[in-house]
Amino acid sequence: MAKSSKKIQVEVKETAQNKEGFVELALYVNQEKIGMIQQEEGKPVTVITNAGTESKAKSIDEGINNLLMDYNLHQL
Repeated sequence: MAKSSKKIQVEVKETAQNKEGFVELALYVNQEKIGMIQQEEGKPVTVITNAGTESKAKSIDEGINNLLMDYNLHQL
């Protein structure tokens, strides 16, 4: 039997740490925070999972994709 599709809600929210030259975003799946994305102007994007693992990404979109892949691999 095939599994039925689940609806998953993904949200990207700016945090209070945002300021000029620094971007910090929190990524949520179904109201559960799965990680953070930070970028200081002129530097690569830093991706931080809830487990505390840090990695680098070329863009914010790539960072979001990496967090979602990590979540799908370890949580679902």
